Amino acid sequence: MYHFELKPNTRRAQWPTWEKELERFFDVFSDNETHFAPACEIHDEEKMYSISLDIPGLRQEDIDIEVKDNHLHISGERKFEKKTDKNNVLRSERRYGKFSRVFSLPQNVNSDAIEASFENGVLEVTLPKEEKSQTKKIQISGQKYKSVETDLKS
Repeated sequence: MYHFELKPNTRRAQWPTWEKELERFFDVFSDNETHFAPACEIHDEEKMYSISLDIPGLRQEDIDIEVKDNHLHISGERKFEKKTDKNNVLRSERRYGKFSRVFSLPQNVNSDAIEASFENGVLEVTLPKEEKSQTKKIQISGQKYKSVETDLKS
């Protein structure tokens, strides 16, 4: 069985823990754009894996998908639109800023045939499985090295 490993990837990943906490504390008081991790679903089907990410409010041009070092990198940015006066907004739960998701690919994924589509705010990435490799039985030949006892008697 093959597993995907979900690892949110942020620019803060290389920082020590106390620096992450300090930045998170000050992010609460700033108007700067932040990071978010879009929700996803991963399905294991007979001939492929599929990953769905919910990223409404983005355009296709705002999303990047790469395969690098046996990892699928999906990143993008939802830009903050300042069309309303801050004083008129009573509550805002929308997440803006950059996002990045990294998925470790199973060994049986054909990375040259990965495809993606984006419709109604949902990114669908299909990862075709390669044909199952045939198990090959390897015969063990006779003794290649002299035994230790033979070497001692000489």
